[in-house]
Amino acid sequence: MKIESISEAKNNIKILLDNGEKLFLRLEVFLKSALRKGDEISEEEISGLIRQNQFYFVKESAFRFLGRRIHSEKELQRKLSAKKYDKEIISQVLRELRESHYLDDEQFAREFSEEKISRKAFGQNKLKAELRARGVSQEIIDRVLEAKPADVEFENALSLAEKKLSSLKGRNLDGKKITQRLYAYLLSKGFDYDVIKAAVGRLNATGDDDEEE
Repeated sequence: MKIESISEAKNNIKILLDNGEKLFLRLEVFLKSALRKGDEISEEEISGLIRQNQFYFVKESAFRFLGRRIHSEKELQRKLSAKKYDKEIISQVLRELRESHYLDDEQFAREFSEEKISRKAFGQNKLKAELRARGVSQEIIDRVLEAKPADVEFENALSLAEKKLSSLKGRNLDGKKITQRLYAYLLSKGFDYDVIKAAVGRLNATGDDDEEE
């Protein structure tokens, strides 16, 4: 096949072939191809150009997701797959983004955990589960969470326990039932038993002091 004409078409370059077929290429793909009017082009070359075009299209889609917030590699892979893009092209895009540090699971794990911890959203057990669900490796999870001060976990558990205790007051519950509710609540938030025991113990001790006064 021969190229009959080359023209601009919005954000693409339109290539008209002598068989009437039209090929729309991204500018980057066209410039790399060095195609000119009158050049012969094979079906194999056309297929290659189409795949290069798809690569840039998938890459743009990936950058749109990353522009909204940081993603783990697995999160981004799932979102791109949901758009029915070619699996091989998705893998190529993810590899390029990883190599250029636009994708970094360790950085994602750090930012994700810092945000959840600062909001006192939940404890380390649930945090680990959330990171695993997003495809972060256990090695990265351990490395990131080991760097977190242990007292932060306790303070977060204590803060959540205090709020829960306030909501339980006035419900005509005895001390044992309140303690059971606090344990169940903090367990559901992903805190370790020892952390929960210490936090609830602190609350009970504070309550005893208040009663003595």
